[in-house]
Amino acid sequence: MEKRNTIRVPFHVRSVVKHKERIIEGEVENLSTGGMLLKTSDEIAPGDPVSVSIFLYGSSSHLALNIMGTVVRHTGASVAIKFTELDLDSFIHLRNIVSRNAFDEEKVIREFREFNTEDISKA
Repeated sequence: MEKRNTIRVPFHVRSVVKHKERIIEGEVENLSTGGMLLKTSDEIAPGDPVSVSIFLYGSSSHLALNIMGTVVRHTGASVAIKFTELDLDSFIHLRNIVSRNAFDEEKVIREFREFNTEDISKA
């Protein structure tokens, strides 16, 4: 049974995770508006907070999404990170990446509406 609330899509870009005093570089294997799977052999314990930078490169520009997260799982080859804090611009970039790579764009739009409702209710 699928437990995820967000659509996950394959997306391969460079990412840097800051964990305590360490800098861990790796490649994103898949991405959603709620988290990511990072290919790395570095160990990070589940439950540990991390700071994530995802690097997006275009032909004429470079963009880094900076997101706070928590490690939810570690295998020998990858780390699953749940996003816990992200600004609206980062969410919009993630939403665009997911919607362009997903087969269910309607679900991505529902995720965006739910994110806005939750964000407004916290204000």
